[in-house]
Amino acid sequence: MKKTGIVFALFAIVLTTGAGARAQRPSLKTSLVTQGPVTQAPDLSKLNIDKILQQLQTTKVQPSSEETFLQVVAEFLQLSPSQISELEQLLQTRQAKLVPLFQNAQALTQQLGVMLSSGGNPAQVGTVVIQIHALQQQMAQAQQAFLTQFIATLVPEQLQRLQAVQIAVQLQPILPVFQSIFLF
Repeated sequence: MKKTGIVFALFAIVLTTGAGARAQRPSLKTSLVTQGPVTQAPDLSKLNIDKILQQLQTTKVQPSSEETFLQVVAEFLQLSPSQISELEQLLQTRQAKLVPLFQNAQALTQQLGVMLSSGGNPAQVGTVVIQIHALQQQMAQAQQAFLTQFIATLVPEQLQRLQAVQIAVQLQPILPVFQSIFLF
């Protein structure tokens, strides 16, 4: 379990650092055409904030020693047993796809470090950078496929809860500023 946590933490780092690998930001039209369907931003007008806040207050944020993160997600989203099984299968499938990609990217990153420190051939360095970028794209595609398949298993109320979490993640960086001037 510890290895899985490390793999996912490193995967998150790779995905977040991979976003800066583009020379230019694609336009919205270009990214939608080239990257396929993306999850739309949640419609804030449909969210019942009072109800969600009430549920957040009664939901445990960190799992206890007996609970897993999957159990906390299942409890918050109120997943049925069949949905939990489906999520477990999707997670296993995603991990089976991501682990070899991550390992290859890690090996190439180390190779790139050696090449850069020894003044390697620029053409070879470029080739390795392109290979790393291709692996990052494959990882992002595997993650998007996972999310698309998982979202397809949710009923509207569960999707609304997931969207609330997505909004909370986006707002998290600015919350300390609002808190510092006592706006909540």
